[in-house]
Amino acid sequence: MKIFYPFILFLAGVFAIEGAKAQVNSEKELVERIITILQAGDDSSYAALFPTFTMMSDLAATYQPRDSFQIDRINRLRVNVRRLAQFDPEQNPRIIDMMNFVRKKGADSGVHWGDILIAKYELDKQRLPYELIGFELIAPLRMQGYIFIRDMLTRRRYGIAVKDIYMMDGKWYGGLVLNILEAGSEAEYEEALADEERELKRLMVLKKQGLLDSVLAARDSIRKSKMYAASTNEDEEDEGAEAEPMYKDIADRKLYTGYFDKQVEVELYIRFIKGTCPEEICSFEAMYKFGDLDEYIVLEVERKPDGTFVMTEEELGVMELKLQGNTFTGTWTSVRDKTEYEAYLKEKEELRDRKLYKLDKTYEEMRWR
Repeated sequence: MKIFYPFILFLAGVFAIEGAKAQVNSEKELVERIITILQAGDDSSYAALFPTFTMMSDLAATYQPRDSFQIDRINRLRVNVRRLAQFDPEQNPRIIDMMNFVRKKGADSGVHWGDILIAKYELDKQRLPYELIGFELIAPLRMQGYIFIRDMLTRRRYGIAVKDIYMMDGKWYGGLVLNILEAGSEAEYEEALADEERELKRLMVLKKQGLLDSVLAARDSIRKSKMYAASTNEDEEDEGAEAEPMYKDIADRKLYTGYFDKQVEVELYIRFIKGTCPEEICSFEAMYKFGDLDEYIVLEVERKPDGTFVMTEEELGVMELKLQGNTFTGTWTSVRDKTEYEAYLKEKEELRDRKLYKLDKTYEEMRWR
């Protein structure tokens, strides 16, 4: 028996570690583990933070709805249960890839991963994607936000964007890291992100001109101190400057709120884009969301010669709206069963710049993800 005793202790330790990985009791503990794992670059421990597809599908299958509303929503999740595979690292390798991307970008930007400490973290409610209606029943708390760290060697602060943090069955799981930028607050992070996005657009111009092989490679090492990549000569810099008008010129931004059939709340955001057509406005960009959802849905927009706006949501529905003054009226028609709803949407006036910035940021993230 004494011969097997060390082996038994070893197994007990292994099982205790494995169990501890999956049983995180608070978002604070989960954040601390994410940072510890980033310090070590341990992708197996990182993968263990996430719920398995089997666990999530079992929770969806055994959930007991309390009313007809919950019955409808949990059934929609059960029909779309394969979408939950996106949260399982075994079925979605991008989760591990993103962790490695953040570690590499941080190292390229001067982060000493072995010498970092958590300064603070800020988490907010995460939007529920349209295709995951019902997920909120098995994951009642869904968070995203930022973890701010301090490099003890350089005294610099960095912000790490993170999403897909979920509380399920009383425990906390997930923590998909997205990006790292030099910042000490959410406002500083968003400012740095805007700078990075402008630089990425400029790099795309250089790539089209044949002056850059890979925008993705350049993105790994973008820093504030090197926010402008050097061209080979002044002529090339001039060419890059001339290419700037290639980017869309947004003439106006408007937010409309209203209802379908006077019951379903709808919010519609439209950007009016200038161009070289005879009219001042040549194209439109739009997204909308419904009252019981947090996630916006990108729309393809066309304006007919008679002025009718046709806004299409891929594979789901089409809106045909007429704009009279500050009000849209028309219909939304389901692609599946041709059910038609009356639409009434009125412009929301006096929007704050902060709100417009967030709407723009949401649209760009959804358009390019």
